[in-house]
Amino acid sequence: MKKAGTAPALATRRAAPRRDLSSGKRLQAIMRQLDAWVAQRGNGKYESTTFQPMKGYMIPDDAGIQQDRGEIEAFVERLLSRGRLSSVLEVGLGYYGSTHFLWRQLFDRVMTIEKSHERIRAFGTSMRSFHGRWVLDDGKSAFIIGMSNETGTVVKTYQCAADGIDLLFIDGDHQYGSVLTDWLLYSPLVKPGGIVAFHDAVMNVDGYYGVPEFLDRLSRGAIDGRPRTLERIVQTPNMGIAFYEQP
Repeated sequence: MKKAGTAPALATRRAAPRRDLSSGKRLQAIMRQLDAWVAQRGNGKYESTTFQPMKGYMIPDDAGIQQDRGEIEAFVERLLSRGRLSSVLEVGLGYYGSTHFLWRQLFDRVMTIEKSHERIRAFGTSMRSFHGRWVLDDGKSAFIIGMSNETGTVVKTYQCAADGIDLLFIDGDHQYGSVLTDWLLYSPLVKPGGIVAFHDAVMNVDGYYGVPEFLDRLSRGAIDGRPRTLERIVQTPNMGIAFYEQP
C-alpha cells in the first residue's frame, strides 16, 4: 500500500459555529452518551488523531469508533443547528456500529446498509448490553444486509427510505468507484435541503482511498456537470468529514 498523499484542493466553505443554549445542552448530552458507548467498545477510545492507513496488510488498532471525536462532534453540532432530523441512511456499519448508535441519539429513523450479518447481530448484542434490554425492535433502526451496489440492496433501501432522508452518510468502501457508486445510487433519496456527507474526506491512498479524488471532481462539476459547494470539518491529517446541502 502506498503512503497517503496530499488531498486535492476542494471548493469549500467552512461551517460557521451555530449553537443556542438548548442545542448546546443536547450536544453535550449526545456526546456523553457516545463517550460511554465508545468506552465499552474495542480499545475504548476514539480513532487516534494521528491515524495513518496501515501498510503491508497489517490490522490497525480497534478503536471504539472510527471517527475523530472533535470532527464528529462538530458535525453533530452542525446537524443539530439545522433541525432536519427525521431520517438518516448510512452506508457501512463500521466495526462496532458506533455511528448507528450516534444517529439514534439524533434521528427518528436510522437506516444502515451493511454487508455483514454477523456485524449487525454483534451490534444488537452490544446494544442490549449497553441499555440492559433489547432495543432494536423499537422501530427506530433498520438494517439492509448486502453490498451497497447489489440490486436487491438498492431495491430494499428505496423501499425502506420511500419518504426520503435528511442525511446520507457515505462511509463504506473508500475506493473511488465505490464512493461514486454509493453517491449515484443513494443521493437521490436525500430531500431538498438535506445533507450528503462523506467520511475520510482527506485520506488519499491510490487504489484504496479515493474519497478526496471523488470530492474534488464533485466540487468541480466533473461528474455530472453540477458543481457542489462542499463544507469540510477537518481536524486530522487522514480523516475529516465533507458534506453539501442537497439542492
